[in-house]
Amino acid sequence: MKRVLPFLLALTSAGCAYYNAMWSAERYAKDARKAERRGQLSEARSQWAQAAVKAERVAIRHPRSRWADDALTLQAEGLARSGACDEAADVIKRVRASVTEQALLERVALVAAECALSARQLTQAEAAVAPALASRDDARRSRAELIAGQTAALRLDYDAAVTHFERSRETAARPARARALIAAERTPEAARVIESLTGPEFETDRADLLARLATAPGGGPDSASATLDRLLARGKRIPFQEQARLLIADADRRLAHGHYDAAAGRYRRAAAVAPAATSEAGMAALGIQRVLIAGTRERSELKPIEAELARLSLEPGAVAAKRMLDLVRQTAIIPETPAAGFRAAEFARDSLGAPALAGSLFLDLAARDTASLFAPKALVAAIALLPERRDSIAAELDARYATSPYTRAFHGEPSVAYAAAEDSLARALGVQIARSVVGPAGAGGGGGVWVDCGARVPGDPLWGAASVGRA
Repeated sequence: MKRVLPFLLALTSAGCAYYNAMWSAERYAKDARKAERRGQLSEARSQWAQAAVKAERVAIRHPRSRWADDALTLQAEGLARSGACDEAADVIKRVRASVTEQALLERVALVAAECALSARQLTQAEAAVAPALASRDDARRSRAELIAGQTAALRLDYDAAVTHFERSRETAARPARARALIAAERTPEAARVIESLTGPEFETDRADLLARLATAPGGGPDSASATLDRLLARGKRIPFQEQARLLIADADRRLAHGHYDAAAGRYRRAAAVAPAATSEAGMAALGIQRVLIAGTRERSELKPIEAELARLSLEPGAVAAKRMLDLVRQTAIIPETPAAGFRAAEFARDSLGAPALAGSLFLDLAARDTASLFAPKALVAAIALLPERRDSIAAELDARYATSPYTRAFHGEPSVAYAAAEDSLARALGVQIARSVVGPAGAGGGGGVWVDCGARVPGDPLWGAASVGRA
């Protein structure tokens, strides 16, 4: 009896150590799954890595125990879902060679499919996930549907992807379904999915999906705004700072499309929900001023905006407000030379996003310095910014500067004098000249070699101050 008792105690101690190690591995895996459901993917990967380490110890120290197959399978899961698919490959082979239990084989099939998917091996992923798609276990079948949907999406078979995602209860399946619906140009359905994503686990997805919806065929800024309104109405518990960020992003999109009234309303709403002294509150207040700037037509209208920007620039971290204030001040200064006037108009157009003001400044320059080389180029730039006055400005261009290389370029006619004119303007503006840039011709079409002396700016038929020329 004296000899048997130590032996039994040793067996009990070994069993406890083995049980504790396996329990610890399963605990890490459980926490990882919870983190995945909450959308905390970084935390999930960390927990999966811990689960893999604990499971490996069990598999190595107790290879003949009743839990050895479970430990080996969990090790494969932990490695794969922590991002270590290369290390998981050997463990997957061992499981397939030694394990016979169907549930464990289905789990390792999911692991193999996930690793194949991450390597963009779509055929292998589809083959690997097949057994789990037919599983009797709801959780494994749900995970398999997610992987099958992701594989179909990578194949650009978006309708099939939507079907798979609809069958999955995984957290990631819902935003993935919205993305697939957008890609399939089924935007009304996508909008309904997006407005249902009210939980904290979808914080990153909400902003991304609304941005996608705003540019999707059949979507657009109006659709994104309406979807956001319904989302916020349903998601009462979405944090105020996130609400403000979503509204600011929506306002930015409306402003970019020239929807000034809608943009102003969104910025004001964001300012109302943003907590005081946060970056979101400052961004919303700055956005309101951006809308006012976009609608200005005369320099005098910048004065109250300049005063408000000066106030906003005193707030902590108001870097954007200070930058905008500097641009407004540069634009508001009455220029002393044609070059300075041209530069101020470009500031208004390219940096302030004030097309009407820029057009007015270009016209002022052309009227004040009629003999300047800048005058015909300024008229051409004004045509793009003031489409309602296109005919009258074009008539003035033809009447005053019929032989100007800029007039000829505007009408799509070649001119060997264009490069020389651009060189002269570049020197006046102090811009370095870079030759032999091949690009499209100006407003009239055609092609050729261009002189690039500055930033290329969409919207200007001649791409900015002394920026493009036709050789």
